[in-house]
Amino acid sequence: MINITKIFNDIQSVTITLFKIMIPTIIVVKLFEELGLIIICTEIMKPLTGFIGLPSELAIVLTTTMLINLYAGLIVISAITFTQDLTLAQSTILAMFMLFTHGLPVEVLISSKSGVRAWVTIFIRVGSGIIFCFLLNHIMNSFSYFSKKISINLPKTLPNDDITYWIIGQFKSLFFILIIIILLIIFLEILKSLGIEKLIRLIFKPFLKFLGIGEKASTIAVVGVTLGVSFGGGLLIKEVSSGKIPRNDVFGVVCLINLFHSAFEDTSLMMLLNPSLIIILFGRAFFSILVVFFLMIIVKKLPDIFWEKYLINKNLSC
Repeated sequence: MINITKIFNDIQSVTITLFKIMIPTIIVVKLFEELGLIIICTEIMKPLTGFIGLPSELAIVLTTTMLINLYAGLIVISAITFTQDLTLAQSTILAMFMLFTHGLPVEVLISSKSGVRAWVTIFIRVGSGIIFCFLLNHIMNSFSYFSKKISINLPKTLPNDDITYWIIGQFKSLFFILIIIILLIIFLEILKSLGIEKLIRLIFKPFLKFLGIGEKASTIAVVGVTLGVSFGGGLLIKEVSSGKIPRNDVFGVVCLINLFHSAFEDTSLMMLLNPSLIIILFGRAFFSILVVFFLMIIVKKLPDIFWEKYLINKNLSC
């Protein structure tokens, strides 16, 4: 039997928790943008573009994507003029780095609210992006197929600095998130009432066991991988506060959904850059699984005092 009161309470709890994180962060990032922080960060990012095989003009794209989101990064790409055409290798590297590192302020705070320290999330996401893209650059440049020139499927646009336009855009985004939360929680409640959630846990149990993550985190892992950190993290925050999921499982699932999330929407967006689909989808998934697998082996051996001091915060107890 579906509990309407529980659905309403869950929607209210998840929405308030997420919006408390997202709204102030969005405003702060916008203020930093207006103060020229993005330009400063871009200069810092320029050496990195060469390290992973990208032209320096794309530093502003990487910075914007990291501080805001994928959509903002794509808008910047459509507004800048390249001094050279991109190769298939470069477009794939660009898409991959954007997938690993987008929207850090919001998604790092959501992860922190789930109990994982901010530095861990930043280190895992940015570190994975740099390492994987560096390896991609050297591997793909060994094959002539990846050196062919490609066209980016984005219309040319001009940046819009109008504050009203920005405010309306943010309200639209938040409203869309609210609708998704409502539909998601109703859908999950239906799955529970039909016993399908138990089936999902059963299906994902071997996979999560391989990563060292318990089956109690399976539903959140599925939501995070398919819909994103915001939605998976929102549910995870609620579960963490109830104490239903063990510390190791929380840490593992936060790392997993940070590295590989929103598989359908984000991957579809990045296909506008005309990269290799196999690499940005399956390559990213495989690399993320390997990182989480070895990470869980390491952290499980660490003493509680290390966990409390460096890996988790007060939202998650040992």
